[in-house]
Amino acid sequence: MSILSLLLLLLLGTDTSGVRFSEFLERLRNAPLPERKTIVEWYMEGRRTPVVDGDTVLTFVWYGAADSVLINGSLQGGWRRPERLERIPCSDSLHGVALFHKTYTVPSDARLEYKFIVDGRYLLDPYNVRVTPNGDFSNSEAAMPAFHPTPLTAFNESVRHGTIDSVRWTSADTLIRPRLVKVYLPPGHDAASGLPSVYVHDGESARRHAFIANILDNMIAGQKIPPLVAVFVPSVERREEYAGDKQVRYTRAFCDELVPLIDRRYRTARTPAHRGVMGISDGGYIALAMLLARTDVFHCAAGQSSTIMPALSQMLALRQRYAPLPPTLRLYLDCGRFDVITGEYNFPALHRSFSRELESYGVRHRYREVSDGHDWASWRERMPEIFEYMFAHKPGGRKP
Repeated sequence: MSILSLLLLLLLGTDTSGVRFSEFLERLRNAPLPERKTIVEWYMEGRRTPVVDGDTVLTFVWYGAADSVLINGSLQGGWRRPERLERIPCSDSLHGVALFHKTYTVPSDARLEYKFIVDGRYLLDPYNVRVTPNGDFSNSEAAMPAFHPTPLTAFNESVRHGTIDSVRWTSADTLIRPRLVKVYLPPGHDAASGLPSVYVHDGESARRHAFIANILDNMIAGQKIPPLVAVFVPSVERREEYAGDKQVRYTRAFCDELVPLIDRRYRTARTPAHRGVMGISDGGYIALAMLLARTDVFHCAAGQSSTIMPALSQMLALRQRYAPLPPTLRLYLDCGRFDVITGEYNFPALHRSFSRELESYGVRHRYREVSDGHDWASWRERMPEIFEYMFAHKPGGRKP
């Protein structure tokens, strides 16, 4: 380091914790080009990104040798439209080091996922230690001060744990392909009877990425919910079965074959009031559609970031006209404020509209809109609320 750089660092001081990003940026822009590298390294020393100023100001920062840096993630229409970061050169070289930045105002409780696109390559944020698995890949995570993750997803050695069993389901309908279904059995299952059950679409992904076994272990141990059986049904032909040409056949096989199979094999309650079905995205759509179509099987359903299609409104209208939904239903919806927005397909707007339709028909439901995106880490945050909403009982036998 040159003597001039050392003198500059002495003038700047050593404590950068109270320096807002806007103040640092003004210093950087006003500095001669040869001094900028020193100023950036002074500001970034020991700092984690993205930079949070106050409760709502969030700045994404990339520093290094690059021609262009874009960001893609929850804030970009649910990973649909990458945005360019402003480049401030910090060396004489045309392709040398530079500071890239972009600032947003977000809710104080926001939790957001993102990646940088550096000269065309997707990369994690090297200054951010928060990394969350999302499906088969990982993203950098930004959490604002008012976001507090649920502790119920963590494995707890001090509580009793359920077990995972496996069932091979082969439908009599040869167009529905066989699959291996995983089943969570609560502690004490073999001595129990009449256990509630919940069927989870995209089951293997949900089991791996939403930590449902940990959630159930902790909630059962804390007596937040009764012991229950969770059935993780993997998707095979996901789009066709959940929302395409095979939806009706899949629903029939699921309700008339898989559910009775589970009831024969495990100590589950046989009544629809004690059965739930849930899913995310297209899996949320099929969960809601199954509830509307088959109240003889399910009285509880949850859809998270569901693909709200016109067919749901049509099914709802037909049910209420010819076979009104029973008042005992428990229907849960949630969606992120930064969920998928592409063209005319706006997940938050569609969820608000569908919730209003449910209200107009007097259908009891709970709708949550959260400061998050279309991500497993978002969905798992609300799974404890879903299980409690479906199955918890207050003193006197009344459901909340």
